[in-house]
This record gives sequence, structure tokens and C-alpha cells, in this order.
Amino acid sequence: MITTKFETEGDALIMDMKGHASFAEMGKDPVCAGASILAMTVAQCIRNMGDERKFQKRPTIRIQNGRVLVVCKPKPAYYAEALHIYYMGETGMHLLAESYPDNVSLTPFAMPEKG
Repeated sequence: MITTKFETEGDALIMDMKGHASFAEMGKDPVCAGASILAMTVAQCIRNMGDERKFQKRPTIRIQNGRVLVVCKPKPAYYAEALHIYYMGETGMHLLAESYPDNVSLTPFAMPEKG
């Protein structure tokens, strides 16, 4: 089961994805592939924002087998931009979780106070 959690902690935005879908053989699993590309897209977009110095400090991006963690603290002027990136990833994960409820679990954002 892939579990993905989107959350805020103070002014930080967090996406934490763990596990494997176990829908098909490892390396040939379309559900894992879909979740992976969504998480990698969020990570790359946040990396791009980091290159443009839009964060209070360098974002944390950890990509390992079965785990993707992306944490950032945007500068106030860029909070909405970063939040939009996370929401796009969350929307894609929501679609996967709806289509494959036995393989994907999603904990969406609680409504953040900023933005």
C-alpha cells in the first residue's frame, strides 16, 4: 500500500509518500509508476523553486526506494505558488486513491491558514 500524506507544519509544506502499491510485479506496477511520477513532479517543481531562491531555507527532498519526502518553507511572497504545486500532487494522488483504494491511501491537506 502506498500511503501519502500532505500537511502543513507552521509555514512548512510537507508531502510524505511511503510504500509500494503491490498492484502488479515490482518494476511493472502501473499504480506505483503513477504515484512515483506525481511525487517526482512535486519534488522537481520544488527543486526548481529552490533554484530561484523562493524559500526561507533549502527544501528537504529525499527520494529513496519506497519513499519520497518533500518539505519546504516558502518565503511569504511564494507560499501560494508552492502550495499550488503540492495541491496538484495531492489531486493526482486523490485520483489514484479513488481508482485503486486497495493500493493507495491519501491523507489530504487540512485547510492551511496561509494562502
